Amino acid sequence: MILIILCFAEARGQTVPSQSALTVDEAVRIALDNNLGLRRSTLETAGKKRASDRSWNSLLPSLSASAGISHPSSITGPVSPERNEWTPGISLSASFSVSTAVIENIKKARADYEAGLLSREMAGQELELQVRKLFYQILLLQANKELVSQSLESARARYEESAALARAGQASRLDERSARVDLENQRPQLRNAETLYANALDSFKAVLGIEQETELRLQGNLEYDGTVVAGESSGDDSLEAAVLRQGIKALEAQRKAAWHEAYIPGLRFSWNANPLYDNEAWNDNAGSFSITLGINIDSFLPWSAAKTQMDALDDSIQSSQLQLAESLRNREDRIRQYERTIHQSRETIEVLALNVELAESTYEMYGEAYRQGAADYQSLRNAGDSLLQAKYQVQQEYYNFIAAVLDLDKELNRAFTF
Repeated sequence: MILIILCFAEARGQTVPSQSALTVDEAVRIALDNNLGLRRSTLETAGKKRASDRSWNSLLPSLSASAGISHPSSITGPVSPERNEWTPGISLSASFSVSTAVIENIKKARADYEAGLLSREMAGQELELQVRKLFYQILLLQANKELVSQSLESARARYEESAALARAGQASRLDERSARVDLENQRPQLRNAETLYANALDSFKAVLGIEQETELRLQGNLEYDGTVVAGESSGDDSLEAAVLRQGIKALEAQRKAAWHEAYIPGLRFSWNANPLYDNEAWNDNAGSFSITLGINIDSFLPWSAAKTQMDALDDSIQSSQLQLAESLRNREDRIRQYERTIHQSRETIEVLALNVELAESTYEMYGEAYRQGAADYQSLRNAGDSLLQAKYQVQQEYYNFIAAVLDLDKELNRAFTF
């Protein structure tokens, strides 16, 4: 049996009422609410939104004001009486810069925020897929536990029947001992199945972010009646590709901003005033207003910091474009593989369901033959093992089908079918 080892979520705390059965949709909701990784992602996205909303503030003028008082001093002699007084003063300044780089930086902040939104959505999608697959994995382990339990009860019934037949002289003591050995061998198998189920349930609670002591019952099944219709594709890229596209957009905006800062002149307006109180009147002869057009000359050098920065951004853009192309190619391959797996599972489920019917009929025939002395115990035991294996194979294939459909849903960026 395959035991999925999952990366546990970091959240804890929310409880689930023990009297209610948990559906897969409710489990997803709890996981999305509790996961600390998603909370961090939400907080980071909120910070990027705030930066985007406030990016226009670089267009605001810079203002400053100060006030003070001064007194003349001299190291060569006393200060003249007419200057020996405290003089108050005020300093005011304002500046305003205009540059095309400001507009590009605003676009970059917006692109960063949109990339954060997509990353948050992709993290939520990954968590939802993990929760849904683990939910059905637990149902598979639960079904296996129930099948092993049924097998144990069948082994107990076979032992009691063999013992009764042996006492009546209709079966050998060897058959009775063999039936007892089979019964005892079933006990550790049941214990192992119970342990696998309990471990998976603990992992599921950790992913949901609920306390391990919480009693949890799952409401669902692995049955597939052939009428399940998958949801329609959104028609968009996978979220992975969307995140890469938006990342390229953010890098291109950053590159444009760096280019404008390096090669486009900036216009700066500045004004300052320094009025002083002198001779019972305010005097402002030191104020000024200036207009400056400036550009960084060193940016035109091939080894400048600005040129190095843009070269690095060009490399990052090309690398991201290659990563996007690889992601799209791999996505097409995965879609074809999932579709083949789904088609194969549909056919396999039909065949295995027939196998179960045949195994049940065979087991009943051997049971009747054994009671009449026309079949040995070994044949009866083999028939019982075949029936158990056939039932479990059906459950396993149900899970394989559901898991493939969920994976395909994620690749097509559509609502999860199961």
